[in-house]
Amino acid sequence: KLRRARELECGHGPAARALRSRACACARTSTCRRTCAQRVDGGRRAMQVGDGIEVRRSREPGGGEGLFATHPWKPGQTLLRDRPLARLQAEAFDKEDPALLAKAHACLAEDGQLDVLLGSDAGMALWRGEPEDPRRDAFRRCVEDTWPEGSAEARARRAEAMCIFSFNSYMTQDGGRFHAVFPIISKANHRCDPNCWVVVPESEPGELVSARPVSEGEEVTVSYLCKADLLRPLLKRRALLRDGWEFNCCCSRCASELDDMRRFCCPLPGCPGTSAALREQLAGGLEASSCSSCGAVPAEAARQAWSERELEVEALVEGLPESLYCAWAPCEDFARDHPLHGLAGRWKNFIARRTQAEAHEGEVHRLALQRCLAEVLHEEFVEEALHEELANPLSPPPPQPREDADPGAATQASEGRGMSSDRAVEK
Repeated sequence: KLRRARELECGHGPAARALRSRACACARTSTCRRTCAQRVDGGRRAMQVGDGIEVRRSREPGGGEGLFATHPWKPGQTLLRDRPLARLQAEAFDKEDPALLAKAHACLAEDGQLDVLLGSDAGMALWRGEPEDPRRDAFRRCVEDTWPEGSAEARARRAEAMCIFSFNSYMTQDGGRFHAVFPIISKANHRCDPNCWVVVPESEPGELVSARPVSEGEEVTVSYLCKADLLRPLLKRRALLRDGWEFNCCCSRCASELDDMRRFCCPLPGCPGTSAALREQLAGGLEASSCSSCGAVPAEAARQAWSERELEVEALVEGLPESLYCAWAPCEDFARDHPLHGLAGRWKNFIARRTQAEAHEGEVHRLALQRCLAEVLHEEFVEEALHEELANPLSPPPPQPREDADPGAATQASEGRGMSSDRAVEK
């Protein structure tokens, strides 16, 4: 009984593994054995995992274990380097193909990574969802359908590995060919205003890099959402996190009464202030705060105009890049069939002017993106985020049309590929 109690507190041994290291520390003993590196810190078990980083219970509601700084960190410093426990080919996730997913997990077993993921202390400590999670049943069915010749035990192990990757994986940044699970980095909890980001090279250890100053004792947090999703409205961010990682985010951004991603410029001439949409909206329409500069309350007509334009632009942005080309094929077909028609001339004039203007407006767009990101991701975070957004633009410019080009081919060449979630962990 004493050994079991010590194992449960420390998180080592079969008793703790049976509970997947989610047992609370009782603070009755300091360690489970002399070789154990864990200690009890204020009633919470803590484990030093590097120079300046330790693992202990999070203060966030329902946060489970998390990473904490044991001394201050400056922006841009590397807090931790962590080699992955296992890597899984991302093609199966991108194509949502059960057969490819089963094949990728078969390679995982052949390489011995499956044994490390399921048999090591670090792998056992990773969150893999509640027992009644619907995705567990979906993974079991996927394994049974694609690998009927496997034994029951082997199929169960493969389904369990799918759950671990579903909650705990990061996509590599050099082409996004793999999903990687880390023993330490995967313990970092989420915030919509993170103080760190994760760098995941394809063949090197992952890195946890500070995005802004991190004080001693502060929890090290990352974003499970990609940076484009961090710019989504509050309710949509929370819905993404709830569907993907089964928790309701309670960070400062999500707990605010104002939605910082739905801000509208003051309608009064010359006023530089903004009004933010309220978190709780009435059935009658958009509700917004008073102006941050002049204090004026936006009139109902202004709020109605904001709401209508917001819905229109949202539909276009959600459809990018396809929505940018919704008029491309019919206009090109018309210009090819009736080259002397006035509409054909106006269309070609628009394309010519757009191509010329984009060569000069790139810096203007860059500064507008930087200003938007700076409000959410903090100044030190902007350059890294900006580099990523510019490398993967949401709306690439259309190709220069040619009179002999196939409009359908131009449309197909412009279509982008969806981005997988940067992160998956909930402890």
